[in-house]
Amino acid sequence: MSLVFRRTALSFVAAASVAGAGFVHAQASAPQAPAVSTAASGGTVAELQHLLAQKRLTELRTTYNGDYGTSLLLVNEDTTAYVALSYRKELWRVYKFASVAPAEGAYDTLASQTRTWAEDDLRRAVTAGQKAQLEREAQAAQQRAASLSQEVRIMQAQRQKMLTEQQTMRQETKALDIERRAYQTQVESLQQQIRLLEKQLNDPHWSPAP
Repeated sequence: MSLVFRRTALSFVAAASVAGAGFVHAQASAPQAPAVSTAASGGTVAELQHLLAQKRLTELRTTYNGDYGTSLLLVNEDTTAYVALSYRKELWRVYKFASVAPAEGAYDTLASQTRTWAEDDLRRAVTAGQKAQLEREAQAAQQRAASLSQEVRIMQAQRQKMLTEQQTMRQETKALDIERRAYQTQVESLQQQIRLLEKQLNDPHWSPAP
């Protein structure tokens, strides 16, 4: 199984020793791991880095919770085991054990702890995703509203144009009707005159006045 810690990604930091426990911080803000029964002495980060460079380690397990990673590593030629913690792919704490059994216990404890640490990161990621989705929905809704507003403005303009044309048409129709009635009166008068003239022309007794 390939190692998760690449040499180019590891951050070298100074190791500090306390009675029964050793730890290394990559960042001052990184949370501290819970105490385990067996822990490393000072210099375990550099020691692990040296073993990684020599390819003398086998990765047994790795767990990621958010930005936090926990790895269980075994030295190829003996029973020495390491539990390494990383934050955003950078090594920040290493525990050394004489055998695999206690290392597995520490690994389980630390992996569980990183899950707790990662809760805020995960909530932040979920919240950021929800915000991004709502932002996209808001933009889409805004564009849709703008599009509908434009359609409404066009519809209102067309309706106003239609009403104006209808009013103009009614006025033109009224004027045409007045002219039609005038022509009708004129035609009726002319037809009456024509009938009178025809009657006169067809009357054998008719003669012009002396």
